[in-house]
Amino acid sequence: MEPEILTKGGLLARGIFALIIGILCFTLPVGMQAVFAYLIGIFLLIISLVTGAISLSEDGRVHWGVLILSIIGVIIALLMFISPFAMFVALTLLIAAWAIITGIAELAIAFSLKDLPFRVLLGISGFFAILFGILIGFAPLPKEGSLVLILLVGIYCLFFGIISIIAGLLMKKGETVIAF
Repeated sequence: MEPEILTKGGLLARGIFALIIGILCFTLPVGMQAVFAYLIGIFLLIISLVTGAISLSEDGRVHWGVLILSIIGVIIALLMFISPFAMFVALTLLIAAWAIITGIAELAIAFSLKDLPFRVLLGISGFFAILFGILIGFAPLPKEGSLVLILLVGIYCLFFGIISIIAGLLMKKGETVIAF
C-alpha cells in the first residue's frame, strides 16, 4: 500500500469534498446512484484506454497481460453506461471491502502513532468505516439496497468530512502526517 501524506490543506479539502458528496446523497439519492455509476464508468474507461496504449511499447512489442486487462476495463466501463444500476449493485461489494480495509488501516494508524494529535478521531473514523463496510456489504440488494447504500455513503461522507475538517484544523501549518 502506498503511503499517503496528509497535510492541513489536504485534510480540509477532502473534508469539504466529502461533506458536499454527503449532502448530495441525502438530497438526490436516486440521482447520486446514476452519478456514481457514470463517474466510475468514465474513470475506468479513461484509465483502461491509457493502460491499453501503454501496453503497446515503442519497440513494437505488445504486453498482452496489460492489454487484456485494459480491454476488460473498457468492457466493464461500457457496461457501466449500458446498465448503471446492475453495475452499481456489483460495485456495492467492492465499496464494502474498501471501507473495511480503510477502517482497519485507520485503526492501525491510530493505535501505532501515539503522538498524533487527532489519533482518537482517526480511530473513531476507522471504527465507523468498518461498520459502514459491513452495513453496505449486507444491505438488502438490489432495489432498496442501492438507495440504502447511497444514504449510507451520505452518512459516511458527512462523518468522514467532519472528522477530516476537525483533524485539519487541529494540524499546524506546514505539518504533515504520513499514513500507510
